[in-house]
Amino acid sequence: MSILVSILDFLVSINGVGKLWAADGQFLGVLSSDRYDSNSINNPDGMYGGTYGIYSISNPYGVYGGTYGIYSPYNTYCINPPFVVYQGQVVLVLSKNANFQSNGVPVIDPDLLVSVYAKIGQPQNPFYSSVASKFDSGWG
Repeated sequence: MSILVSILDFLVSINGVGKLWAADGQFLGVLSSDRYDSNSINNPDGMYGGTYGIYSISNPYGVYGGTYGIYSPYNTYCINPPFVVYQGQVVLVLSKNANFQSNGVPVIDPDLLVSVYAKIGQPQNPFYSSVASKFDSGWG
């Protein structure tokens, strides 16, 4: 099994319970596929998931989003990107900074994180099982 499938498995398993935090201690939302949860990173109108949300990594003009945000995973020069906490432990770091040193914590692309919860939040979309089966079959 590939590392990507393991990360996908993990992201699906923490749906609704994983939390996203900024390096400055600001809560950035719950890793949830629920588009209606006010704390979800998948709520397009929420402060944690919307493109205008003050605490959203999807806000291209905010401190926590966009290519220039000081704590943004999309800032390729960011040295303090956001991280995922599960059961009180930092388990993943989100960053597009190819040179970020994470002290052994896996670093994932923020687009992967956002797209996983967006896809599994779509009604009647077997996203995860179809992706996993493609990985297991070698995309054949």
